[in-house]
Amino acid sequence: MMVAAMVKALLNQSDDRLRDTTSIADLFLDASRELARSDARIYRSVDRHLARTREILNRAEADLEIPLLAGLPQDILLVKPSYERQTRKSLESLCRTNGIRGYSRMTKAVMISRLKEGGVAAPSVPLNAFTKVELITLLEEAVQRINQR
Repeated sequence: MMVAAMVKALLNQSDDRLRDTTSIADLFLDASRELARSDARIYRSVDRHLARTREILNRAEADLEIPLLAGLPQDILLVKPSYERQTRKSLESLCRTNGIRGYSRMTKAVMISRLKEGGVAAPSVPLNAFTKVELITLLEEAVQRINQR
C-alpha cells in the first residue's frame, strides 16, 4: 500500500526536475500521511456505526416488557460471602483498599488470612465464580419467580 502511494506521488509530479529532487524519505512521509488519513476515516466510520448500534440496543432494551434481571429480587444472586471463591485480582484489590502491603508477593491463602486478620468482611461471590450447577439453579429460581407474577 505504501509503495502504491509512493508511485502515485511520483506520477503526480509534472516537473522532471522535481522528480529528481524528491527523496525516498519524502515519499515515505507522503505515503504515511495518506495512510493515516485513510485510517482516521475508517476509525470515524466504525465509531459512528458503534454509536448507532448502541443507540438501537438501548431503544430495544427500553422497549422490552420484562427485562431479564430487572424485576428479580436482589437476593437471588446473593450467596454466602466467600474469600476462597474470589479471583486473585479481586483479593489484591481488597488488600489495596484496606492497606495491606506486599500482596503482590502473597499467595491467595496468605492474602485471605491477612484480610481475615484485618477484620475485612468477605465479599459476595462474583458471578463468574459460580459453577454450572449453581447458575442453573439460580436461573430456574429466577424463571419460577417470573412465572409466579
